[in-house]
Amino acid sequence: MKIICISDLHQRFFVDKEEKKKLDTFYSFLNALIADSPDKLIIAGDLFDVWFEYTMVIPKAFFETLHKLKILIEKGTKLIYIAGNHDFVFKDFFQLNLQAEVFRNDYTFTCGGKKFYVSHGDEFTSNDLQYHVLKGILRSPFVHKLFSWIHPDAGLRTGKLMSRSSQNYNKSKKTLAKQEKGMIDFSNKLFDEGFSYTVMGHIHNPHIVQLDKGTYINLGDWIRYYSYLEIIDDKVELKYWK
Repeated sequence: MKIICISDLHQRFFVDKEEKKKLDTFYSFLNALIADSPDKLIIAGDLFDVWFEYTMVIPKAFFETLHKLKILIEKGTKLIYIAGNHDFVFKDFFQLNLQAEVFRNDYTFTCGGKKFYVSHGDEFTSNDLQYHVLKGILRSPFVHKLFSWIHPDAGLRTGKLMSRSSQNYNKSKKTLAKQEKGMIDFSNKLFDEGFSYTVMGHIHNPHIVQLDKGTYINLGDWIRYYSYLEIIDDKVELKYWK
């Protein structure tokens, strides 16, 4: 069993020189996955800087990324997508057009006899009350209904402004450590329930923390680090794509 986990590409609507470099690197990674055909690709949120799915419309800038994911799935890889804080609304595009599975909060699986818990992780951060209040508003059915009445061009631009696009990678290490404490505390509760690994994203800081009863892993991002988790049976390794 071979499983790949990634998070936080934050693909934007407009491509400048920096964005093109990021996407070229990510597409070389996807091309390698297509050639290798792992059993699963798990995306732990925020593949796009804003994902708001209208009934009839998807952003054209995301076409190539979605097309490569489609090819990967057709080659036999199962795609799992877990919503992040920039993923406002999923309807049925991933399920019907890509045959992917979408999870609102988390995804669990067993590999090599070990139990894994995967989440974007944003709902577990500590010292971040303002964000948790904002997330509750953005995920509310009323706000989703309002967005559905707005022209997609205006709606997606508004979503970009509301998604707190200052990004976690611009925060100080001290602030990130305070927020990550909540993610680690939650992980310890899961370890008491029999999980061996927790895998999260959101804070853009790739590392592995060996705790008393299990292992906490942060996936990092595809903005600075190009990091990903590779699980092959009972071997778990955080890698960096060059």
